[in-house]
Amino acid sequence: MKSDRERWDSRYSDECGDNLYPDQFLIDCSHLLSSGRALDLACGCGANSIFLSSIGYWVDAFDISLVGLRNLQKRIGFANLPIGCAVVDLDYYPLPADSYDLITVFNFFAEQITSQIRLALKKGGLLIYSTYNYKHLSLKPEFCSDYLVPRGGLAQFFPDLEVIVDIENAEPAGNVSRFVGKNRN
Repeated sequence: MKSDRERWDSRYSDECGDNLYPDQFLIDCSHLLSSGRALDLACGCGANSIFLSSIGYWVDAFDISLVGLRNLQKRIGFANLPIGCAVVDLDYYPLPADSYDLITVFNFFAEQITSQIRLALKKGGLLIYSTYNYKHLSLKPEFCSDYLVPRGGLAQFFPDLEVIVDIENAEPAGNVSRFVGKNRN
C-alpha cells in the first residue's frame, strides 16, 4: 500500500492540472482578508498560496507532497512572492502556537489536528476551511471515511471560534463542508 506522500506525489506528478486557480470559496471570502502571516495547510500545488501572497500575506505553504511543492515553486519562479514551502506530515509536525493571522485548509481533514489548527491562530486570526464531508461516500464509496467531516460540520471542531460561515452541506451533492471562524481569544 502506498504512503500518503507517495499517493499525493503521484497525483501531482502530472503538473497541477485544474489546481491552477484559487478555490472559489476563498475568493468569495476575500472581503474578510487583509494581510499578515498565513498558513495554507495541505496546499497541494499552491494556487491558494499564490492568491494569498498576491493580496499581501506572507504565506507558509505546507504539504506532504514534495512534488506538489516543487510545482508551486516553479509557478512562483522569479515573481519573488513571499511564500515559504515546507514538506510536512501533519501527523507528526506540531503547528506553531499563536502564529497566524489566517489559516486556510482546503480538501483535507484530519480530526486529530483540528485543535492544533485553532491554537496556531493569533488573537483575531481567521480560519477558512472547506473540505469533503460524510456525504462524499455516496459519490466515491472507496474514499476513506477517516478523511471526511462527520455529520455536524466543521464548526463542532472549533467551538471557541466566532462563526462567520458554517455550511455543513455545500455544493449540489451536499458533499462539502465549509467554515469560516475568527479567534476571539
